[in-house]
Amino acid sequence: MTYSLAGRCPKTDRIGFAVATSSVAVGARVGAVLPGCVVFSQARTDPRLHRVGLRAFEGGADAAGVLEAMRTAAHAPHWRQLGVLTMQGDGVHHTGTSCLEHADGLTGTDCLAIGNFLGSAEVLPEMVRGFEEGSGTLEQRLLAGMLAGEAAGSERDPLQSAFLVVMGPDELKDTDLRIDDSRTPLQDVAALYADWAPKSEAYRLRAFDPDSAPSSSVIEGASPA
Repeated sequence: MTYSLAGRCPKTDRIGFAVATSSVAVGARVGAVLPGCVVFSQARTDPRLHRVGLRAFEGGADAAGVLEAMRTAAHAPHWRQLGVLTMQGDGVHHTGTSCLEHADGLTGTDCLAIGNFLGSAEVLPEMVRGFEEGSGTLEQRLLAGMLAGEAAGSERDPLQSAFLVVMGPDELKDTDLRIDDSRTPLQDVAALYADWAPKSEAYRLRAFDPDSAPSSSVIEGASPA
């Protein structure tokens, strides 16, 4: 009972995803990312499959090989919905026969949308359209796709949690934001990203040049620069 959107930006070599569901703390269970690869295990999810997929990617597998590794490792694959997007080629997905309708996956330009227990058959096409027509950062385009999917029918039960994560090519997550329990999780994670975005570069600087990085009180506006 979840829908997810993976996306990439070839110009910046950034890749990431957003996910929303009608249960608590989806960010603890659905989706994982490495530089160059996003994997999903959802529906009746098994988060251990994320590790299987990412190990296959690190071992040189393409998207189809990563998906096959996850599907082969899955117990009761008829309950699993899986997806993979890498920096090259189309996304790939698997939807088990026991996943609740509407349940499917859809690829677009630089993106992959998958979902189950959806409120209409238009949710996935609208997610892809929202991403493809979106502007701004990769995070903003992912959010645009997710919000378009919500407007097209969302999932059948009210959303409760959401997760937004984007990985840069330098093995640092540029964004890693969760809303674990809310009546408006997508709107809340969008607001959290609006707060995070202007601060993110200063926090990233702590990894690369901590001597030059400002204090958190300066970054958060509690003290003058």
